[in-house]
Amino acid sequence: MMKPAFEFHIVLAATALITLAGAFSVRYWSPGEKASSFSVYYTAACLVRSNMNPHVYDGVERDVNPQLVVANPGTTFAQTAIAHGIPRVMLYLYPPTIADLLVPLTVFSPAVAFVVWDVLNLVMILAASVMLTQMLGIRSPGWASLVAVFLICFRPTLSCFHFGQASILLLFLLMAGVSLHAHGRNNMAGFMFALAAAIKLTPLIVIVPFIAWRDWKILRAIALWSAAILGALWIVNGSGTLNLFFRLVLPSMSGGNLGAENFGYANRTLGNIFYIFYEYLPRSDHGTTPIGLVWTVRLVSVLVISYAGWLSQVKKEDKLPDRQRLGMIAIFLLLSCCLAPFSWLYAWVLSAPALVMFGKRISEGRSNAVELTLFMLFLPSLLTSKFHLGLATPPLGVALGIIGLYRLRLERHIEGAHELANANIPGNAPA
Repeated sequence: MMKPAFEFHIVLAATALITLAGAFSVRYWSPGEKASSFSVYYTAACLVRSNMNPHVYDGVERDVNPQLVVANPGTTFAQTAIAHGIPRVMLYLYPPTIADLLVPLTVFSPAVAFVVWDVLNLVMILAASVMLTQMLGIRSPGWASLVAVFLICFRPTLSCFHFGQASILLLFLLMAGVSLHAHGRNNMAGFMFALAAAIKLTPLIVIVPFIAWRDWKILRAIALWSAAILGALWIVNGSGTLNLFFRLVLPSMSGGNLGAENFGYANRTLGNIFYIFYEYLPRSDHGTTPIGLVWTVRLVSVLVISYAGWLSQVKKEDKLPDRQRLGMIAIFLLLSCCLAPFSWLYAWVLSAPALVMFGKRISEGRSNAVELTLFMLFLPSLLTSKFHLGLATPPLGVALGIIGLYRLRLERHIEGAHELANANIPGNAPA
């Protein structure tokens, strides 16, 4: 292991790199894409307010990739957007939850509502920073400020602000859920996790470590709140809207194949690498993805998650420290970015807690050379899209996550051995 002072400077330099790269990347983003994601949410919320909920899924077809598709101007969805001054809008591809939640913002014009949304996102990212530093045991105001600056200037976070994406909301809900769970408030923690999963399904990955820990209380709370939220969505949106989501949107979004053309390289997921390499193979059926390849991608994802779950197991009698719980959940959020069918740059906001945790471990001298190397390779892969370097992000993220879980498991075994040794020393055993 290297000296902590040297590792501290590595973390500091890496944070400075992230901050500068994030700040400079904004100038290259297209002004025409500003608020493009929020415009989709806003249009869907307007339809919900007008009791035309099923039309939020206008234009989505089963087994046809709906990503990056502009809504047909003749649809009710596109006409609603035009009526509110939005000339061009993409398809709505989410559960109806975010549309329902944003109905209050439809009292404003789209431009004003977007400003309000970004202000709310800034408040939520700062709140997530506070919760993260508290759970990691960061007491120094300087280090806490550094974490806040990192989260705000993190390139995926700035991408969320630019496009108006909901990933910051997901990060806030998940950090709130972890914090509430650490304080034993399982009921409210379950609500936070269930609400995050109702906005986008990706956060459901948090149930894997809970299963590995055999934490049935929080799993029961998540299940009950999920059922309650599903019931509320049915009451507000009707069975027809939910049927469209589960029958059309969910199957269409589960493939993840955009191919190499256009924006395919920008989809930073492990599965997309399989699809891109497949398209360069010499064959006669270009444009058709064989079902075997689809299931290969799914199998690889299941194997990674299963192995990560196995590494997260703890003995029933062991008490898991809060920092270990946060560390493992943070790593699973990182893995969710790597394995989801679609992970655009803004989706990688959910990797921020893991990066902060790894940075803290490195600065304290608790990492090894492999963990440090993967961390330093992962950062630049996430900071740029040049040379298709984004393709390296998912495999590096998976490797970093698995190594991180292995190291945490090793630390648990070492701490357990020390506790057992101390208990066997005469005079240390409990009376």
